Amino acid sequence: MTDDVDDGATAADRWRDALAAWALPTHVVAAASASPWRHDVARFAVDDTIERDTTSARWAREVLPPRGGTVLDVGCGGGRSVAPLIPPATEVIGVDPIGAMLDEFVNAATRAGVARRTVHGVWPDVMPTTPTADVAICHHVMYDVADIVPFLVALTARARLAVVVEIPVRHPMTAWNEAFEHFWELDRPVDPTHLDLVAVLRELGLDSEYTVTPRRRLSRFG
Repeated sequence: MTDDVDDGATAADRWRDALAAWALPTHVVAAASASPWRHDVARFAVDDTIERDTTSARWAREVLPPRGGTVLDVGCGGGRSVAPLIPPATEVIGVDPIGAMLDEFVNAATRAGVARRTVHGVWPDVMPTTPTADVAICHHVMYDVADIVPFLVALTARARLAVVVEIPVRHPMTAWNEAFEHFWELDRPVDPTHLDLVAVLRELGLDSEYTVTPRRRLSRFG
């Protein structure tokens, strides 16, 4: 994090530039059998590794009305993030740019017995057609968002009570940095971190709090 550097850049500028540094050289991408940025639907499906007692899930449930409420899940995948909020949530709204993810989200909501709606598209482009919810959640998405300010502002605008975000403390591809150095002689970045996101929130004047907890498995594939 570089908040102590007075270079005229905003926290949002530093976030954007740090993410841009993660771009892979063309020859590395061309040699890969599959994109390193792809998302496997099965990895984000609801399964028996779902944890109901994570910090982010507890915070969201504490805010939801006790007799039910609505949750907006941006970048919902197959519904893993919203599943621990049922109950008390009685309606879930999933936003995702991948249609197969939304199909899995609908299946998970149907099995859980809650009302569901889906919005197919990229956030915040689809914000105008997305209903407002009691709580908006967004898990493991922020490191894919270079233009972070409109993304965060739109999340806040669609939440009546609170927004709950969950991200790793570092970019998830950091775990592969040594491998890229070994096989491709690439010096990979280490920024941004969760603290850089906190700096953006503070710069926007948003009343935010955060905590760091041990990483949990994303699914039986993780």
